[in-house]
This record gives sequence, C-alpha cells and structure tokens, in this order.
Amino acid sequence: MLLVVLLVVIEKILQMVLEIVKFLAFAIVGVLTGRCISLLKILMSNCCKYDCKYCINRSSNNVKRATFTPEEIAKLTIGFYKRNYIEGLFLSSAVIKSPDYTMEQLIQAISILRNDYHFNGYIHAKTIPGASQELTHQLGNLVDRMSINIELPSESSLKLLAPEKSKQTIVEPMSYIAKNLEASSQRLLPSKKNWSFTPSSTLISSKSKDRLFVPARSNNTIDGWCYS
Repeated sequence: MLLVVLLVVIEKILQMVLEIVKFLAFAIVGVLTGRCISLLKILMSNCCKYDCKYCINRSSNNVKRATFTPEEIAKLTIGFYKRNYIEGLFLSSAVIKSPDYTMEQLIQAISILRNDYHFNGYIHAKTIPGASQELTHQLGNLVDRMSINIELPSESSLKLLAPEKSKQTIVEPMSYIAKNLEASSQRLLPSKKNWSFTPSSTLISSKSKDRLFVPARSNNTIDGWCYS
C-alpha cells in the first residue's frame, strides 16, 4: 500500500516537472524568436443580433448558441493560466443586445481578471464596432492589445453582406485607438510609468504594475443564454 502511494506521488511530481519544462521551453523559444505565446482564444458569446451573410454566427443561422458570463471567462482563463496551458487571453464576442452592452461584458470579464485575480498576463481584446468611445477607452486601459475587424474591403460590399454595420462604426474606433496610442506614446517618453492606454510589449512589459485599471460600468448581468 505504501509503495502504491509512493508511486502515485512520484507520478504527480513527474507531471509537474514536465509542465514546468514545457513552460520553460515555450519561454526560451519566445525569447529567442521574439514571439510564440500560447493564448486562450475565445468568444464571450456567439449569440449575435446581426445577420452578416458571411458569418457562421449570423442571427438567421441555425447553430447552437452559448454565452459565457464575465466571471466564467475570468475563471476559465486563470484556471488555464495556473496550469501553464496558456500565457494570455484573446477575447472577442458576437454582438449581444447592443455594441455597448457587449463591450461592458468584455470589460467586466477583463476587469475581474486584472483586479480580482491579479492577472498581469497578456490580453488582446477585439473592440466592438458601434460601442461608445468611453467604453473603448476603458477597454484600452485594461488590455495589452486592441484591434477591430474591418469586415469587408469596401463600403458597398459591407452594405451588401452586412447591412446592419457601417464603415463609420468601424473607422471611428480605429481612429480613436490610433490617436490614444499616439498621445500615450508621447507621455511615455519621459517615464514609462505614464503609460495608460494599450501598452506595446516593445515599450513596456505586460507584467507592469503601473497599469491603469478603469472598471466598466455594469448595471446588467448575463445568465449564460442568448438575448433577443
């Protein structure tokens, strides 16, 4: 009996050593190549109010729907992170109810990660077209990278295949993010401690304790199911 327990303990120790070796291998490759980072890439929801013809999650398509709560996203991410399965998060979502509501859910999930779980790893978030500049700014203060999907190459193709979206709602947040990056980079020149908007990993570490947290306003909750 003692021998069996000893063998089990040895097996667990070997598994832990293997995980550490794998993590160190990824880290070494990342240092040598300048990239190679394992991310949890996930949608908060595929319950979309839009009916874009090219998208599998369009509202008219008969697919299974699911929605994570912000707390579920945070717990899933931190769980994988603690097991050394991932080093960061890539978070996006279909548009639930409205662009602003969806952005608030994304911000709440990332805020829980940063503030409650003290997760200082890499986070890349997709901005939701049509969301307010205030929410875009709040998201920018929480993440390492932001991006927005151009969707289609021309305004005419956008009107044809995604009539509920517009060029303006895509271009405006791109311009806003670019202006904030430029302003932040100017503030960064005297001291790295001044950075507050989507810091670049080439300028400041994602582990920095100087990150400015701006929690989202959230008057709504989400129960894990689709909203019409």
